[in-house]
Amino acid sequence: MYRKTKQDSPLTSAQVKALSVLRFLSVFLIAALFLQLAVQHIKHDRQKPELLIGIDNSESLNRYQAELLAVIDRLKNELKDYEPEILLFDSETNSSSQPDFEGKRSDYSNLLAEVNQNYIPSNIGAMILMGDGIFNAGTDPAFAVESVTYPIYSIGFGDTTLHADAAIRNVLTNSTAFLDQNFPVKLDLSFTKAAGQMVNLTIDESSKTIYSRAIRIPSDNYFFTENLNLKSMSEGIVNYTVHLEAISGEQNLANNTREFSVNVISEKQRILFLARGPHPDLGAINKALEGITKYETELLTSFNSELDFADYDLVIVHQLPDANPQSTRILEQLLQSHRPVLFIVGKETAISNFNSLQTGFQFGLAKQFEQVTALIQEQFSLFRFDLTQISHFQDLPPLLAPFADIDLDPALESFANQAIQSVKTDRPLIAFGRIDGQKRGFIAGEGLWRWRIHNYLNDRSHAAFDELVQKFVNYLILKPNEDNFNLFWKTNYAEDEPIIIQAELFNESFELDNSPDVDIEITHENGQKYQAVFDKTNEKYQLNMGRLPVGIYSFSAQSKLGEISYSESGSFSVSKIQIEGIETEANFQVLSQMSYKTGGKFFLSVQVDELIHLVEQNANLQLRQIEQQVYQEFLSMKWLFYIILFLLALEWFLRKFWGIY
Repeated sequence: MYRKTKQDSPLTSAQVKALSVLRFLSVFLIAALFLQLAVQHIKHDRQKPELLIGIDNSESLNRYQAELLAVIDRLKNELKDYEPEILLFDSETNSSSQPDFEGKRSDYSNLLAEVNQNYIPSNIGAMILMGDGIFNAGTDPAFAVESVTYPIYSIGFGDTTLHADAAIRNVLTNSTAFLDQNFPVKLDLSFTKAAGQMVNLTIDESSKTIYSRAIRIPSDNYFFTENLNLKSMSEGIVNYTVHLEAISGEQNLANNTREFSVNVISEKQRILFLARGPHPDLGAINKALEGITKYETELLTSFNSELDFADYDLVIVHQLPDANPQSTRILEQLLQSHRPVLFIVGKETAISNFNSLQTGFQFGLAKQFEQVTALIQEQFSLFRFDLTQISHFQDLPPLLAPFADIDLDPALESFANQAIQSVKTDRPLIAFGRIDGQKRGFIAGEGLWRWRIHNYLNDRSHAAFDELVQKFVNYLILKPNEDNFNLFWKTNYAEDEPIIIQAELFNESFELDNSPDVDIEITHENGQKYQAVFDKTNEKYQLNMGRLPVGIYSFSAQSKLGEISYSESGSFSVSKIQIEGIETEANFQVLSQMSYKTGGKFFLSVQVDELIHLVEQNANLQLRQIEQQVYQEFLSMKWLFYIILFLLALEWFLRKFWGIY
């Protein structure tokens, strides 16, 4: 506005310029606020690097507790200016100032991973690591330090002397066994400084010795593997105790005894393959079920009217009925038995005879067979199928299926539809459901064996195919009501892991429903009872009971949906962890390697003074001056408002002073 000031104005040229400058500055600053402009400047700050003290809190250091606590107090006092932070680690890592040395495992790699996740590595000046170098969980510490950018000063505690020792290194066995049947057990034993001695190995069940043998030790450093079979004589969770007799001069007896448990079930579930003859499809399915010990399979290619389907829990029918009328009569008998059935249709299937069975999966006029690929239906709801697994079943080899329309009973649900030469159709390829109280499954094509090979070529594993087949079988073989309310749990938990049980409840439409509560009562073998209610997560349930005492537990869970009550019971065991007692010889070489690779140094517990001096001389632990580029918006600068107010006030004052109103 001052640019247009008239020539006869009382203001001089200099006064006009002064007012113009004031107006320009105030308008510019106000505009900067509206435009949210920012300025960049360098901020100088002083930063104190982190000093971490990692302490092995496992049981193997319990005997050196007094020595360790004394060193910890010394370090905290001498290095208090660095404000060291204490980190205790066993199988997990946590911040605490007072160790109890009750950890069941030693995992050095977990400590380093937690530090990397929770701290900025460039802010760490150094770590003081205190332990015996014995690790029995996680990765090798010597490899775990490869990415560490700060020096590790390690202090070794423990005894490196090699003593006479007999130890049970490992026990391997199946988690499940069957009543009155043998199951394998593998024992790894080691002997140190015991050449020429004889020891007894025994296995007890409920204080009764069920296995015993003598072992002669031929050398001072002897490793021995014992493979044996035990017979399970009682149902449920059965505890076994392995005991290795002490040798002369042995000091550590903690590793002479190991316990393990096996879940013994009363009977297997029998699956019958009813087929025209051997076929790669049957081999692929049988391989997928091979690892599940509760299933027993049988192939039958010749049959008569005396076949009793009541002896089987599931019948898988492959390319039947054929042209032989007897096969049709056998399948009519199967449908009348109401045993769960999975039909696999192939080129040898007589389609007209198949349709005459009225299975609920009816083919139209089929004059030829066509190569069809599978399109998994994501909305399928009869059993859980992880959508991430679908990627494993893309571009599957085609199946050979009848080229015909398909009439699907409303009680059946399509798991996969057909695609013919990349053209999607609504014809079902795989379907499941329940008709007249009988569970039925249908695969309208042969060639499943190609899927298993395809899975291996892509993933170097058959796991995805095997899991798919197992889900098909699990759905069909479970009895009515058993699959509406399902619990998922481990039969054995270690004493340092939480007891987690998951549950799912389906309504009559087989939709997940977690509206009702699920109650559970868990009973320890000593009679102690624990009662809880499952948490509701999404459409399912989960219970985390935390850690429970060692022992055998039984449980019973109940829920009620509408007028229908559901219940499921089971058992599990919590096993004592004895891994910390196996190794008693300190491994200072591991600690030394960790220090060497990170530019630190290894010290014995009597060299703490030298360690403290070295830490105090470490340049990485000195105060650092850091520069930061900081962007600050004008809106955050309070003093700017006062400047704008001053400029406007000064302009107003000058206008009044110079006689401009």
